[in-house]
Amino acid sequence: MQIRIAIIVIALVLVGVVAAIGLRTTSEQWHGYQQRYYKLAAQRTDNPAVKKAVRSAKLEIKQDIVKDFGKLRVDRCRTCHTAIDDPNFKTDSQPLRTHSAMHPHPFNEFGCTICHEGNGRGLTTADAHGTSHFWPEPLLVKPYIESSCVRCHSAPYPKGTPHLQRGERLFVQYTCVGCHTIQNVSRGKLGAELTDVGNRLKLKTIHAKIIDPKADVALSIMPTFTMPEVDRIDLVVYLKSRRGRAIIEDPISYRRHNKKWLATAAPEIPVNQTAGQNAFDRRGCLSCHKVAGTDGKLAPELTWLGRLRRADYVAEHLRDPRGHTPGSSMPTFYMSRSEREAIALYGQSLQQVSVPSQPAEQYKLLCVRCHGAKGDGKGLIAHNLVPRPRIFTNDRFFNWLPEQRAHTAIREGIAGTAMPPFKSILSMDQAKALFAHVRSEFIRKARPIRKSKRVIEPAPYGYSSAASSRGKGVFLKRCYGCHGRLGDGRGPNAPAMVPRPRNLRNHGFFARLTDARLYESIKYGIVGTGMPPWDMLTRNQRWDLIYFVRLLSKTGPAVKKGGQ
Repeated sequence: MQIRIAIIVIALVLVGVVAAIGLRTTSEQWHGYQQRYYKLAAQRTDNPAVKKAVRSAKLEIKQDIVKDFGKLRVDRCRTCHTAIDDPNFKTDSQPLRTHSAMHPHPFNEFGCTICHEGNGRGLTTADAHGTSHFWPEPLLVKPYIESSCVRCHSAPYPKGTPHLQRGERLFVQYTCVGCHTIQNVSRGKLGAELTDVGNRLKLKTIHAKIIDPKADVALSIMPTFTMPEVDRIDLVVYLKSRRGRAIIEDPISYRRHNKKWLATAAPEIPVNQTAGQNAFDRRGCLSCHKVAGTDGKLAPELTWLGRLRRADYVAEHLRDPRGHTPGSSMPTFYMSRSEREAIALYGQSLQQVSVPSQPAEQYKLLCVRCHGAKGDGKGLIAHNLVPRPRIFTNDRFFNWLPEQRAHTAIREGIAGTAMPPFKSILSMDQAKALFAHVRSEFIRKARPIRKSKRVIEPAPYGYSSAASSRGKGVFLKRCYGCHGRLGDGRGPNAPAMVPRPRNLRNHGFFARLTDARLYESIKYGIVGTGMPPWDMLTRNQRWDLIYFVRLLSKTGPAVKKGGQ
């Protein structure tokens, strides 16, 4: 008896499932679209045969199987978009609207998803448009649909793609070419490769990375561009078009073309100021820097560059910005030596500066861009500088810092950072007055008298590879959490620290530091920063650490002895 009851229950459940499926099938969304289309199509034709055919048409799933363009695709888009090729529906709303002229791209040969993306097999709006968080290719709408033209068409791009073409120009104008690699387009090595970024990332992700590069990579050195939305949209259209090899291009030709392009030498130009200025403009330098009234709001002002830096300094910086100044966010442009020298020569002509007599006005002219109007280290370009500008409101640091060092930093600059030397603009008396203004304006406390004298124990022995190896052991045990295992200032604790830990590989910065100053920083820490006093270390351990830092920064005896 129980078996019979169980069989009856199972049978009823099956009947219910079948009924539910049947009910769902008869109420499919696309049924309503097709019924509406056939009704309107019959009303809009005067041809009796067409009218009869439309009225007798059956509801069906319409699909195109496309085999000739990349991977096999099954597109069922015309199941809902039944009027896609019916000229009588040009002014109707979607999904019953005539598609714009697509000659020579017939729908039954090309399908829809090759251009619009989305899920070609889907039969509901959500499924077909790929709005699910997990679907990798959501539906593309205007103007992003232009990015799909590159699947088959290489540059110069076809008519009807104004956003794509403008985005290509913006990729150069905003100097993206200097940081990012796109095969056959750019050779940048500083940022992520973008050759196939259109396949890897969704539109909203590309948008988000341009709006705030540090949102998902806290230590990213990509500038936060203050570009208008229209520029960002067009740039995203271009980036979305980067899908690697085009469908119509065979792999051998693609690799041969790229190899030939990579072998092309950077063009030589005349080494004079006119050619240098043209190259300066062509490279989009003003997308980041400021010269007179034009300001990219991302990098140091160059209006008086010729008063601050020699031509050879500028040319060397252009050759390898990060090698020259570790932490620099300036890209390494693929340019010839003559182009670098010409730009550097043009830079020498930029000397227009009229220094006010009052320190407060000098601060506004020379310091606000980096250190901020409030001295909080949050100037206009501060977020793009590594290391960040000093925070003048940090009274603990500046009460500890010897004033002579502050005066020297203003006059001589700080090697390995964005702090330039102002010695050709400010006299020593002016530098002292400027720092006095900083203290009175932002610190607002009298400098305390240091009561205890710091003791620097002399080195018990000279440099040796054994000493630096011991120093490395101490470093990995005590220091890597902030300074990173590579000593580049990118340890796991670094993102939360203000100021950020020092990059110990910064040759320019450490070349100016004495061993005694390094010893003092290790033993007593640096007041007002995250650097604690390591008074628990022995004298030998501190000196071993110094020798290891000298090895990392290539500023010690290890360099002379052939060390790495």
